Amino acid sequence: MSSRDYRIDRAKGILIFLVVLGHLLARTSPWESPILGAPMYFIYMFHMPAFVFLAGITAKSNKLAERVLTYFVLLATVLPLMWGWMWLFGLNPDYDFLRPFWYTWFLLSMAWWMITVPFIERFPRTMLVASLVVGLFGGLLPVLDTELSAARTMAFWPFFVIGKLYGKQIIDWAGSLAIWQKLCLSAAALAAVGYFFLDQVDYNWLYGSLNFAHFDVSVPEGVGLRLIVDIGAVLLTLALLSWLSNTKDTIATIGKNSLAVYILHGFVVRALQPVLDDSRNVLHDAVVLLICVALAVVWTGLLAWSPFERALRWWSSTVTGLLLKPFPFLRPEDSDRRSGRGRGERGRSGRNRRDRGHRGDAGYLGDTYHPGDAYSEGDGPDRQGLGLQPMPGVGYQHSPGYEQQPGQQQSFASPAPVAGEPYPLPGSHEVPQNNATYEPTQEVPAGAAQRAVRYRRLPVYLSGDEDR
Repeated sequence: MSSRDYRIDRAKGILIFLVVLGHLLARTSPWESPILGAPMYFIYMFHMPAFVFLAGITAKSNKLAERVLTYFVLLATVLPLMWGWMWLFGLNPDYDFLRPFWYTWFLLSMAWWMITVPFIERFPRTMLVASLVVGLFGGLLPVLDTELSAARTMAFWPFFVIGKLYGKQIIDWAGSLAIWQKLCLSAAALAAVGYFFLDQVDYNWLYGSLNFAHFDVSVPEGVGLRLIVDIGAVLLTLALLSWLSNTKDTIATIGKNSLAVYILHGFVVRALQPVLDDSRNVLHDAVVLLICVALAVVWTGLLAWSPFERALRWWSSTVTGLLLKPFPFLRPEDSDRRSGRGRGERGRSGRNRRDRGHRGDAGYLGDTYHPGDAYSEGDGPDRQGLGLQPMPGVGYQHSPGYEQQPGQQQSFASPAPVAGEPYPLPGSHEVPQNNATYEPTQEVPAGAAQRAVRYRRLPVYLSGDEDR
């Protein structure tokens, strides 16, 4: 049975549809129309913060260089193609190498956010507080705006960090709400949208791409508005997650292939731009809205075709691999393969898994195994931590070093050392395999048997528990 959480895929499927719909509507000058402006406020209030939140859930720090470089490869691929595409349709591509063009800002911001993942994992509380401060007060910086997608990276960073640290728990909590709680949450989310729409708050706040100086507001007012926008985004995101079920369907398939939809839909939108620009001069706003919804449904479904996703990922991974080939230290698995360590480690891990299988996997969690943590069924707590391990199929009474009962001959026998496995040098970080123990070989007097204690080397951890 698959362990994939289809709630995340379904959320991405809905959000990528809103991305396509929002970009289609944006070509019609929608903010001037109440009919088109209301869905635009709804979409832009939360669709990208929610996407960033979901991206944080799936972010990992392994193969970091490859993951970060992939986004740069996609950015470098899309930008020249988009410039040429717009020139083909007689549109102004607006060249600027410091400012990611249009929707490509997300690719650059993802690269910046991915760089912070190891720090989020190592210092979770510190990075959470830092992201909140940067997200709320980043608009104070007068020199960072749309350049290098700095403003959006700062504004949406808290959603990435929260998704990385608490995303799965939040999804589980939202899905466990009662129906009346989901209705109340949805009503509160729509109320936040209604406030922005009815009060005609500058929609540029929803983009997160401009600093406070652009809006000519004071620092308290700017921070307050940014906080209100973030609260609205949180409410809408939670409302969406609360109604999702863990079901594999068409929406989940679209969400699984959302990267291809995101990158390719821009070419479709720009191709339709000449028609959409003048649509409101010919058609009623309600008709324009229906046409845009229909176009979004059709093109979202078409671009979610699996070969598009596979081709895009093949291209990005191939180019990334070629770029990283001269730098094997950035790809640890390549270094292991060249030195032959990979095969040895795989063999040792396979033996460890087999050993754990014989012992019942009592101390096994994920891919982490600590020698001496596995205990056979029936072992008492007084045995834990002493490094004692009974032979398979028998109890401690038949194991070397077993403490004899009163009335029996008391002795403390030392197991014979394993041939070919020298003891680690003192001070080394080598952990003995199979819970090896070390003890004096001289005979212990009979009266001291109950006081005999066996020792084993403990692994030396290089990092502490601070800030976990």
